[in-house]
Amino acid sequence: MVNNPFILVGDIPAPYFCDRQQEIARLIKGIHGGENICLVSARRMGKSRLVKHCSSQQEIADNYYFFYVDLLHTSSLRDFAFAFGRCVFDTLQNRGEKFVRQFLSVVQSLTVTMSVDPLSSLPQFGLSLNPDAQPEYTFESIFRYLENADKPCIVCFDEFQQINRYPEKNVEALLRSHIQHMSNAHFIFSGSERHMLEEMFNSSAHPFYNSASYMGLEAIPKDKYIEFACYWFEQYKKHIDADLVHLIYSLAEGNTYTMQRISHELFDILAPEETVNRQMLTQAVNNIIEAETPRYARLLSHVPERQQSLLFAIAKEGRVQKIMSGAFLRKYHLSSSSTVQNAIKHLLEMDLVTQDDKKQFVVEDIFLRMYLNRISEK
Repeated sequence: MVNNPFILVGDIPAPYFCDRQQEIARLIKGIHGGENICLVSARRMGKSRLVKHCSSQQEIADNYYFFYVDLLHTSSLRDFAFAFGRCVFDTLQNRGEKFVRQFLSVVQSLTVTMSVDPLSSLPQFGLSLNPDAQPEYTFESIFRYLENADKPCIVCFDEFQQINRYPEKNVEALLRSHIQHMSNAHFIFSGSERHMLEEMFNSSAHPFYNSASYMGLEAIPKDKYIEFACYWFEQYKKHIDADLVHLIYSLAEGNTYTMQRISHELFDILAPEETVNRQMLTQAVNNIIEAETPRYARLLSHVPERQQSLLFAIAKEGRVQKIMSGAFLRKYHLSSSSTVQNAIKHLLEMDLVTQDDKKQFVVEDIFLRMYLNRISEK
């Protein structure tokens, strides 16, 4: 048994993975059926964990190569090409030198580098993209390697909407030109910005139009999470009433990571044979916000005053649609609709604010929202 069953980082062993049985079955069926899938949900709802969990299922692990490419921190086509190549390289390293050599013989724009660890004096191997390499050629080489692999491949591009922020304007068309001809690889396009992804895959003006089956990931059903949390507290001879888990679910608005983090903190502060009470729940939330305060303070220090005013107002409202209405401006003493329009643009770009399915603006990080509300009340 792990020290804390509410796992926050790393891979989650199957017994500690909460529900998602229907979603797992849907993904596996799609993979076996040769579909490309567009997987969309709010941030930290568990998309990445779900995909990785599916890839570890024996029927997938035994029959496919799986490559997970995180695009969140990429900012150009070159970044994307290197992230893709590095992912394939790292995965093949676990399969042996023969696979690595074959890959590098095909993708010649990637070079293995060697350095010496200053602490252990042991050699370290890394990967670099040749300075004069053309990203388009790198993509072509990687796709060619996957097409000729000895087993079918599954590639997950996580936070796929990031490609729309690259300075290059032909990224969708470039990828589509390769992917549409692939028969030995299938793709999961995962992302958290629903409107952007829906436009990419549902608008006839975009290259990826109708090229993937759509799959939305909603919150874990409340009764499933209550059952899961109560079970694992009891397994460690700790106790929590269903009503308290219901309260955690409500505080977290069903967000998987937020529920897990509160449950993780509660589990840590609870002694064996103790039962969670409301004071402990308050303490757990306070502990989390206190731990995050330095990061949130640094974040706010980079937000101009007028944008901060709007950020605090949205956090106070919870969710708001008409942020340029006279009533909203007056309520939060915001200067003008044009100022708010400019501010919201920057807050969205910084990912401090997002829009939900109803196009309501929201501070999606619930702990940040709590922090902002506490600051504003002082």
